[in-house]
Amino acid sequence: MWRNPTPDSKTNDVVGFDFIHNDGLPFDDHSHGTHCSGVIGAVGNNGKGISGVNQRVSIMALKFLSAEGSGDTAGAIKAIDYAVAHGAKVLSNSWGGKGDDDNKGLRDAIQRAEDKDVLFIAAAGNDGTNNDTDKTFPASLNAPNMISVAATDSSDGLAYFSNTGSQSVQVGAPGVDVYSSVPGNKYSKMSGTSMACPHVAGASALLWSAHPTWTHKEVKARLMESVDKIPSLEGKTVTGGRINIAKALGSN
Repeated sequence: MWRNPTPDSKTNDVVGFDFIHNDGLPFDDHSHGTHCSGVIGAVGNNGKGISGVNQRVSIMALKFLSAEGSGDTAGAIKAIDYAVAHGAKVLSNSWGGKGDDDNKGLRDAIQRAEDKDVLFIAAAGNDGTNNDTDKTFPASLNAPNMISVAATDSSDGLAYFSNTGSQSVQVGAPGVDVYSSVPGNKYSKMSGTSMACPHVAGASALLWSAHPTWTHKEVKARLMESVDKIPSLEGKTVTGGRINIAKALGSN
């Protein structure tokens, strides 16, 4: 876990922040966040559970969704700004919803993240719709520092529930029956673009750690150009492929 070198004396935000209760105790009372975090960075080779994509990553816990999974854009903006202000480089966003118009405040927050050279990874959504025309936010904002992620299965098929978008969804990643951590020292399978998103977030952090002088633009470009092209994503995503972090790390 990330450790705040200068925690606030009132909120004691040592490992992150809970914007629902306005304190420094971002405990997971839903299981969604713990599952996504395990995909990103669960420690491997210890005889326990699973191995995350980036086992040495530092995870900052920021909570703006309730135990029922509800929240608002204002909370999301606060979480984004907190992460950027405290030095995060990759933001994993397994949340969102449908909308007719993008939120200027949210777009501005993502722009502030880009200004600080931060990548914003977003789940494409689970409605089985086209984000190019049937907008899902934040995934459809299509910001320069954003990678929107569709879900694939173990056979490299497009998950039946996954949103797509040849112009707005960049890549695919595993998102069906993903086995990861849940609260209570347990493990469980979950499906969704919420599970695909942290695969790309972990891969981004791993690639960036191998190339610490790169900008977010270079990390994004390498991840996109090194995908494995698969028929199920052809014409459904910008790249037509599923991420391959080994290929991204091995490219010259």
